[in-house]
Amino acid sequence: MTEQQIHSYTEEIVALALSGKGSEVWEKFYHEDVEKIDLDAASIQGKEKVLEANNALLENITEVRTYAHGGTLVKGNRSFIVWDVDFDVKGAGTIKTSEVCIQDWQDGKIIKERFFA
Repeated sequence: MTEQQIHSYTEEIVALALSGKGSEVWEKFYHEDVEKIDLDAASIQGKEKVLEANNALLENITEVRTYAHGGTLVKGNRSFIVWDVDFDVKGAGTIKTSEVCIQDWQDGKIIKERFFA
């Protein structure tokens, strides 16, 4: 994959996410062997398990005050997306932060995704 291809995919990810279509992003862009590491450093492996965890989070969001794209960078087979978020999650409280989502790409799909705040 070229950086331009990854940049194009990343732009699509941002547009879909901002329009409330996160599930579509995950279905389209996650590799079957994806590993996701959230802010709490917990590792989830495999597309099915990652989708379950992502959907569980979405189902428990009770209020969104901010969900904004702060910028994107692509270098080699890695993309960096900055998100500004402020939302409430049932059972977890408020998540208000600026976070960086780092994605490693393989065969046109995200093989590893990590979040840092």
